[in-house]
Amino acid sequence: MQRGLRAHEQALLDALHQDLGKPEAEARLTEFFPIRKEIAFIRRHLGEWMRPDRRPTPLQLIGTVSEVVNQPKGVVLVIAPWNFPLLLTMKPVIAALAAGNRVLVKPPEQAPATSRVMADWMAKSLPTDRVRMVLGGPEEAAHLTTLPFDHIFFTGGTVTGRKVIRSAAENLTPLTLELGGKSPAIVDGSMNPDLVAGRICWGKALNSGQVCIAPDYLLVRDTAMTDTLSALARTWDRWFVDGAAASDSYGRIVNVQEFDRLVETLDDAVSKGAIIRYGGNHDRARLFIEPTILIGVNSGMRVMQEEVFGPLLPVISWSDATEVAGMVSEIKDHPLAMYIFSKHRRSIRMWLGGIRSGSVGIRETVVQISNPNLPFGGVQASGSGRSNGRASFDEFSNQRSLLKKWLPFTLVPLSFPPFGLVKETLAKWISRSL
Repeated sequence: MQRGLRAHEQALLDALHQDLGKPEAEARLTEFFPIRKEIAFIRRHLGEWMRPDRRPTPLQLIGTVSEVVNQPKGVVLVIAPWNFPLLLTMKPVIAALAAGNRVLVKPPEQAPATSRVMADWMAKSLPTDRVRMVLGGPEEAAHLTTLPFDHIFFTGGTVTGRKVIRSAAENLTPLTLELGGKSPAIVDGSMNPDLVAGRICWGKALNSGQVCIAPDYLLVRDTAMTDTLSALARTWDRWFVDGAAASDSYGRIVNVQEFDRLVETLDDAVSKGAIIRYGGNHDRARLFIEPTILIGVNSGMRVMQEEVFGPLLPVISWSDATEVAGMVSEIKDHPLAMYIFSKHRRSIRMWLGGIRSGSVGIRETVVQISNPNLPFGGVQASGSGRSNGRASFDEFSNQRSLLKKWLPFTLVPLSFPPFGLVKETLAKWISRSL
């Protein structure tokens, strides 16, 4: 796979630019680099992960040895999203192969050029009885989820995720669901606003905001609102000197359908009283939407009811740190990620304890997924199961418990009938003392 990735590098870069307008540097850092690191990480640790894991033996089972042995689940289906079509297709494929499975892959139809190059890469690099890609649309994906796979790994939206769950339930197929949700970023004003803005602006402008763990909305202390909004605007102005529309460092929306959805979301917010504090420009012919800050938003607007998944950034103020957890719970289900920008340890502990999320970044955004030693996944509506590094290997493995008798005498026969006075006395002693 590593050799094939190098051989298809330029074709993949061209395809990513064609599908999503991705700048080459961004594609290399967010698509190619993580795949190479994942392959290297797995190759370095795979022998260790595959070894049987010896577990302690309790006294009542003296004479036996216990261990957990990983074995392949079988045939795995991977359904991938379009926002990072290379990375989010190949990472689960790498892990599933490392765990010994055979893999059927449904790459995203919304990124057709990238999907075609990936299919060519797999066909030339691996036997078709190990990995096979199925190109097609929603109909093919829906059909595949009805088949009796041994595991399904789905990355995508919550609505489609529910359909996958219903289809998989017919075959009792186990699932890993990497979904999404409204991931908040909490700003209390205790940090340098320009440092905070740099992290938030990057997380929101990356891939034009089409990132499942991008900051979806900001919760900013009222006393820090003016400084925070000014710092956000300054940062984007500095990065895109002639405007984002003219910048080669800013991507595009994936297709007309997503563009129209985002513009309708923006128009809905403005019609209900939201104010565009920054940005707002868009061009349907070029699939361009400028990074846009919205203030004066409320829960009746689409922008606060649905995952944005684009460069729209609604901002809400708060005055008391104790009210933040309640605001998050009122807005949406448990988010896939949460970001905290604060120097106050007490506030950080309070928010960590009061808000559930799949992952957390403290004074950073998005980069928590880049550590292969950290499992990644959501909570309830934002996903189930875990991936990334060792967690992916475990997700695609059947962790079989194994107990072996190795001494001629064990305590197990004490439970065999008939039960006389001696066995009853021993049973009473064992149940009370061991």
